[in-house]
Amino acid sequence: MKIRKSIWIIPIILIPIAGVYYQLNKNKKELNSVIAFTARQIDAIPVKIETATRSTIDSKIKASGILEANNQLIVVSETQGKIIHLNKDLGDWVQKGEVITKVEDEIVTASVMVAEANVEQQAKDIERFKRLSEGDAITKHDLEKAEIGFKKAKADLITAQKSLSNTSITAPISGVINQKFVTEGQFLSGGMPVFEIVDNNQLKLHVKIDGDDIYKIEKNQNVNVSVPVFSNHIFPGKVTAIAAKADQAMNFSVEITLNNTGGLALKSGLFAEVEFPVQLKDRLIIRKECISGSMEKPQVFVVENSKAVLKNIVTGISNDKYIEVISGLDEGSRVIYSGQLNLGGNEQVKIIE
Repeated sequence: MKIRKSIWIIPIILIPIAGVYYQLNKNKKELNSVIAFTARQIDAIPVKIETATRSTIDSKIKASGILEANNQLIVVSETQGKIIHLNKDLGDWVQKGEVITKVEDEIVTASVMVAEANVEQQAKDIERFKRLSEGDAITKHDLEKAEIGFKKAKADLITAQKSLSNTSITAPISGVINQKFVTEGQFLSGGMPVFEIVDNNQLKLHVKIDGDDIYKIEKNQNVNVSVPVFSNHIFPGKVTAIAAKADQAMNFSVEITLNNTGGLALKSGLFAEVEFPVQLKDRLIIRKECISGSMEKPQVFVVENSKAVLKNIVTGISNDKYIEVISGLDEGSRVIYSGQLNLGGNEQVKIIE
């Protein structure tokens, strides 16, 4: 009895399995039929193209640096003595040639008076010696000694007058007193710093440009300078110097000059960024949308014989819309800029407007 029951159970199990197999096989045939039908309907992948052409491409080279005063120096003493008056303080504007510090000058003034008297005496001695020489009362050698003495007296007078002028320390440049190193009543000696003067009326910006870009920049070229402290404001500048030699990092120093005029007063020491407008003519360019993959290893799809052919290219400068192609494409190449996501290479394509 047990054997008969087992025989009847086997057909009951196999019938559902056979039904499932039949249905799966039917679904597979239907799927293959749909795929085949779709393949027949889509003969080629639709794409949009543009022609690689030679034209002018505008771009920008960016660099950054620290603003520096066009003129800044530390005024040092050329005399010694007690400071009797400081005419300027921190933050004051000084004009070139203006007296900023006065040192006691009584002793130096006395030296000038002595030197003047000596010159006067030596001049009278020469006149007397000349008259005596005409009457052979003195030798020619005595007259020559008198003339030498007169020259020495004049030299001593010049030295004394210079020492006197040094007691009035003047500003060698116009600018603002940025640092003060002395106080009134202090004894000053030769070579001691007195003031630091900074002239921010004109500023310099020195930036580094690599060798690939240095020939795209020209002296006297107008540039735009931005300072983060003054957001949304552009300061006009001009390239005033380009280094003739690269540094060890193969970068060239470029100097930009800015006239610090107008409502916004820039200060030296501020961080600044500069944009050099660059215009390259007769360059093979394509849209940036044509690039497939990364910019490090750029590739493009080109339509050849109604097929999409993947090509490696070498690119140059770019702007927001276009990019220069240095090699890998010919002028007139039909480059795909829309529809690349559906391509892998060597597919049939259909060009659409």
